[in-house]
Amino acid sequence: MITLTRAKLHLRLAITEEEATAYTDEDAIIQGLINGAYQYAEHDTQAVLVSRTKTLVLDAFPMGSKAIELPWSPVTAIESMEYIDPEGNEQSLDAETLRLDTRPIYPLLAPQWGTRWPSTTDEPECITITATAGAEDTPPDVDIAVLLLVGHWYENRESVVIGTISSEAPMGVDMLLAPHRIHSVG
Repeated sequence: MITLTRAKLHLRLAITEEEATAYTDEDAIIQGLINGAYQYAEHDTQAVLVSRTKTLVLDAFPMGSKAIELPWSPVTAIESMEYIDPEGNEQSLDAETLRLDTRPIYPLLAPQWGTRWPSTTDEPECITITATAGAEDTPPDVDIAVLLLVGHWYENRESVVIGTISSEAPMGVDMLLAPHRIHSVG
């Protein structure tokens, strides 16, 4: 993830890392731009670009041993899976009892071979899956796209700029994010 220091160097607010840490007047604005740029990139690509914990709540398990399609890509680990059994007690499935298939664009989670999903209560939101999603390291071209967006938004802080020609986010951002874009089908 882009650090505040790296963003300040990119914005030419400092020449050295020491100057970047000393200049703090606009840290909150710049950090907000970094966060917004990552959100923009994730929305554009439909991929999780910064590693973090995600949660999915379901109303029921699929029938038998059918897989659950996780709505994030990539998923690196299943942290926990809790469910409410038919008697109303909270239960937990160990990660060893689950099979995570990361080959498809959206990973699939299923019980181990030869087993089935357990029975749950007949209530909504009875299953909670917690997973780690996102690459451990952001790809370098995504980092560059984020820096380009931060620079563009830092210089053009309003949606309309009077007296100059304003355009969408720099064309380079689209080209840098294109290889990471997940295309929807159907």
